[in-house]
Amino acid sequence: MASSGKVSMSQVMEVLNSGKDADLQRIEPVRVDIYVDAQASRGLVEAIRDAFLPEQVTSQVNAALLAETTKAPVVRPDLCVIVGGGSDDAVRDAASTYAYLGVPVAIVAESVLDAPEPHLNEALMRLVSVAASSDYPTLLARLARWMVSTSEKSTAMAASFPFCRKAKVAQLIKTYASQNAAIGAKGSSGRSDVSVMTSNQAKLALEIAAAYGRPLTLERAQELAGVVSAGVGYRTFARGASKFVPGMGWAINAGVGYVGTMATANAIAAHFERLDAGAKALPRVRALLGTVAGALPAVGEAVARVVVEANAASTRALGSGTEGGER
Repeated sequence: MASSGKVSMSQVMEVLNSGKDADLQRIEPVRVDIYVDAQASRGLVEAIRDAFLPEQVTSQVNAALLAETTKAPVVRPDLCVIVGGGSDDAVRDAASTYAYLGVPVAIVAESVLDAPEPHLNEALMRLVSVAASSDYPTLLARLARWMVSTSEKSTAMAASFPFCRKAKVAQLIKTYASQNAAIGAKGSSGRSDVSVMTSNQAKLALEIAAAYGRPLTLERAQELAGVVSAGVGYRTFARGASKFVPGMGWAINAGVGYVGTMATANAIAAHFERLDAGAKALPRVRALLGTVAGALPAVGEAVARVVVEANAASTRALGSGTEGGER
């Protein structure tokens, strides 16, 4: 591998193709079936409901109350989530029905006592997982990790359901940071192959963008420019550090490759988190501005009345003064 740091045209094309693949994964159709136990707590049901409001039109969520027996779905979903609450037999029946179809199943509940495991053989039990916690953020985080690790459509899952995005980014970081650490360790003469590491980070950036529901556009090119600059900075740091620790360049390069990739990924994810927060705040800002604008006429009328009354009072005062002077 060359260590000049220049990204070749083939690597550029590889990054673009990777971006196209990630964009296609982003819009993959996703179907999730959810069954809710009538005895489940209201807070848990609302937490699951809010979490599974899809942000992409390619995703479909079907929710139903848990019955004593569950019929096999007409259309096989990608995942099944069962919200338990105490109806053990009904939960087991629903989980078994979907597991027999080869559909991964998650039983979620506030307590493990409300999430009974179905009576299945070992092969089918691998398709069933339990996520239990009375702390809903913790519960959703566990559910998100399960969805991302289980589904072949993890990018589309993250793009559609925001609560899965951190888990997807963590998965991507683990993959690419490990790769770049290995590349750094193999670098010759204490220098890593920065071009390969940089192209890896560019792929990572595009995959994170897809996980956040961002399409492949020219705006991504601006973000990639920052990734390339970061890659050059990591290389410069690694070279400088290698001079102070002779014979340990490979370890330094590996560490910089790993930590640098993590830092880049977290910065990109934070960037999209800020954009999402701004997008969610915009309707509230518009509503506030609309309220203010709606109140302006009333405020103007009130001000006008005050001015008129003040003028009238001044006129009366002047009149009284004139009358007093004439006497």
